[in-house]
Amino acid sequence: KSWISYAQKVLKLSKMLERRTWWSRCPLRQIGGVPAEIYDKLEAKRYTSAARMEALKEMGVREIGQLVSHQRLAAQLKAEASALPALSIDVSAQPITRTVLRVVLTLTAAFEWRDRLHGGAESWWIWVEDSDTEHIYHKELWTLTKQQALEPQELSFTTPLFEPLPPAYYIRAFSDRWLGVETVAPLPLANLSLPSARPAHTDLLALRPLPKSALADARFEALFRFSHFNPVQSQIFHTVMHTDDNVLVGAPTGSGKTVAAELAVLRLLREYPGCKAVYIAPLKALVRERMADWRAKFVQGLGLKMLELTGDVTPDARALATAHILATTPEKWDGVSRHWQQRNYVQKVTLVIIDEI
Repeated sequence: KSWISYAQKVLKLSKMLERRTWWSRCPLRQIGGVPAEIYDKLEAKRYTSAARMEALKEMGVREIGQLVSHQRLAAQLKAEASALPALSIDVSAQPITRTVLRVVLTLTAAFEWRDRLHGGAESWWIWVEDSDTEHIYHKELWTLTKQQALEPQELSFTTPLFEPLPPAYYIRAFSDRWLGVETVAPLPLANLSLPSARPAHTDLLALRPLPKSALADARFEALFRFSHFNPVQSQIFHTVMHTDDNVLVGAPTGSGKTVAAELAVLRLLREYPGCKAVYIAPLKALVRERMADWRAKFVQGLGLKMLELTGDVTPDARALATAHILATTPEKWDGVSRHWQQRNYVQKVTLVIIDEI
């Protein structure tokens, strides 16, 4: 709400009180391993910002000794600069819609971890800001542990977009407790390729109803009691039965959306034998309703195996390995899929059907 500068000042003030030092002084004073007059010399030469600290890290010991006119303490001063917390930020972004941007940050610790100074973890405030409007569009406290500091870490989130797009957002990382520890990375928006602004829905075309003989398989045709697919089913038939494209079907109740899911299962059987389908519904009652309906079609009609995977029912590993269709709830599938590397039956899932979005 146009409070970027105020938020920065409040955070800076709180750290000044905690550290009992001024923000305009050399950040290395917070380590305090060399005499105060050495820091005085650095401050006299404007070594008071994060950028100047990075420059100090890049200097050789001899250069630092010449800078402060004290060669004996130069190595210790360089060690302090190397221990001052710092982050390297790589930014990538992908628009999800014209108003939502997914941002992925690769955060790398650019300092030497010392238990005496850093303890077990260091925290940073991560902001996404628009400097033109003084808005903070995303903020979160991100913590880096000693173990995580050994390799780059990923942080992902979404942030809003507003047209006309500004030239850039800025990713700003502040240390939660160290003064003068800040990293800024631009997130360019000028060349961002946004999705089309056309309507999300597809108009229903005046197509001739497609006969079920289009399935070209007597076993599949026997599953349906009607002779022709309805207009919605006829329009999506080619995409569902002859491509691997993702499909979102939004249509009124009773318009045959379930048949669209069944067509996708039939394509799976035809093109990917040995693979599995997962049906996900928000309620256990809907899962059981679908189980009862599809047992008559797929189990009795085609000899497939179906299993319910909910909080109340957890089949054994052998049954899961041989099942063709798993019916589950979002919460259960979320827990199962988190450990997909250890579960072979999850790795074989090729089709995911999500009902009642």
